[in-house]
Amino acid sequence: MNSWQSFFASPCPLKLYVFHTGFIHMKGNIHFNKKSPDFKSRPVDRRFNPVYAFLVRHPKKGNLLLDTGLCGSFAEKRFGNFGWLLGRIAQARSDPAMDSVSRMASLGLAPGDLDHILLSHLHLDHPSGLPQLKGKTSAPVYVDEREAKAASGLFALFQGYIRSHLDGFVIKNYQYRSPVAPFDEVMDFFGDGSAFVIATPGHSPGHVSVLLNAENGPIFLTFDAAHRRANLEDGIPPIGDFAAGRETLVKIRRFKEEFPDMRFIFSHDPDQMGEFPLAPDPVT
Repeated sequence: MNSWQSFFASPCPLKLYVFHTGFIHMKGNIHFNKKSPDFKSRPVDRRFNPVYAFLVRHPKKGNLLLDTGLCGSFAEKRFGNFGWLLGRIAQARSDPAMDSVSRMASLGLAPGDLDHILLSHLHLDHPSGLPQLKGKTSAPVYVDEREAKAASGLFALFQGYIRSHLDGFVIKNYQYRSPVAPFDEVMDFFGDGSAFVIATPGHSPGHVSVLLNAENGPIFLTFDAAHRRANLEDGIPPIGDFAAGRETLVKIRRFKEEFPDMRFIFSHDPDQMGEFPLAPDPVT
C-alpha cells in the first residue's frame, strides 16, 4: 500500500456531514481509563456527551453512513432501545428528528439511498440507530471481525453490547491490507485512496477509526479511540484495555505530528461542539 503522503497528494471531493443524534452519560469518568496514573486527580465530569453519526457522500461510490447514532425511540422513551438494565447505566437523551433517518431526510436522502454502513464498534450507542434502517436499505453493515466476536460473547450484554441491533442486516468484515505506518491494519475502503478504515483497538477489541482524504485536507474521525481531545493530548485512553488503548493513542499522536494540519473529530467531546457544522451543512 502507498504512503500517506502519496494518498494525500490526490484528495477526493468527498462531502462529510455530521449527524448529532443526542447525548449520553455514564457515571465514573469513563472517558479516562482508571489505570491511568492521574485518573483519581481528574475532576469528575457529569456532563452529557454528544453522540454522532456521519454521512460521507462519494462522487462515484455513493453514500456511506459511519455509525448510526442513537435510535429515534429515545425522543419518546427514557430507555430508548437500550432496555431497562443498560438504559439505567448508559443514560441517553434525544429530541424528535435528531436520529440519523431524520438527519438524512434533511439532505433529501432516505435509508434506501445508503450504499454502505460502517460501524466503528458495537457498544450500544453506536449501532443504536440500525433498527430504524431495517427493511429500508440493502446496504451491508461492516464491522471488525474481532468486534463481532466480542459482541457475541456469553457476557456481551454486560460489556455494553446489544447484538439484536444488528438483526436483519448483511454483516461483512473489514478486509485489512498492508500496514501504513504508524498503523498496522488499514483498509482502503473504496480502493481509490478516499476513505480508510484503521484498526484502533483498546476501547473495544475490534474498534476502528476512519480517515477521510478530503479536498480541503484529511479528516480523522477517532470514534471512541479518543472520546475527547484530552484523551489524545494527554495520551490517556478511555475505558477499555489500557495498554492497547494507550498504544493506539501513541500511533495517532505520531500520525498527527507528521501531519499537523489534519483535522480531528472526537466522538463524545462536549467541548468540541460548535467547532464544526452539523447537517444539513457539510464539513467538507
